[in-house]
Amino acid sequence: MGAVFQGPEAPPRARYSLRLRRALPALVFLLALCGLAGLTWLKVIDQVDDRAAAACGPDPVDPTKVQVRVYNATAREGLARKIAGQLVGRGYAIVATDNDPLSGIRPVDGAAEVRFGPDGARAAALLRRQVPGATLYKDARQGSIIDLVLGQQFRRLSTPAELARGRQGLLAPAATPRAAVAASTAAAGKKPAAKPAAKPATKPTTVPSPSPSC
Repeated sequence: MGAVFQGPEAPPRARYSLRLRRALPALVFLLALCGLAGLTWLKVIDQVDDRAAAACGPDPVDPTKVQVRVYNATAREGLARKIAGQLVGRGYAIVATDNDPLSGIRPVDGAAEVRFGPDGARAAALLRRQVPGATLYKDARQGSIIDLVLGQQFRRLSTPAELARGRQGLLAPAATPRAAVAASTAAAGKKPAAKPAAKPATKPTTVPSPSPSC
């Protein structure tokens, strides 16, 4: 029966094996902590990515993929075809032009009405910006095709300047000259110059005219 050596009298290999057995639980614990920390960081990174994606919002709608039917709810002949041609020039896909099929059921007294179903909400919001004063009407239709119904108060499509000011389907009101001046001076960090005080009116000096010579 061989002798069992422990402590300083043990051979080097035996001492190494003993130290390894003693350190093994600590190594396993450290590895578990590292794995748990890695999983936690992965979850944090996923949450940050999700928040960043939510902050950026959904991808913008491509007008070339928006299918539109243009309807005329007025007595102006050819209005739907005319406006449909202008929308084609702005990139929209026109699938039909006609008189409003709901003219006797749902009259459009304003500028225009954009009718859409659940699948066309974002496209309808985009198209609404093309007509100043247009309103939205959601119905139960299937598919993503939307209707632009031109009403009695329709005059024109939005100008490029109005589209540039538009946000979330709303058109910003035009700034008044006084507001524009205030905005420009505020941006420059300067106060508008005060008008000089008006000088008090002075009475004109009356010079007596010479008496006529005889």
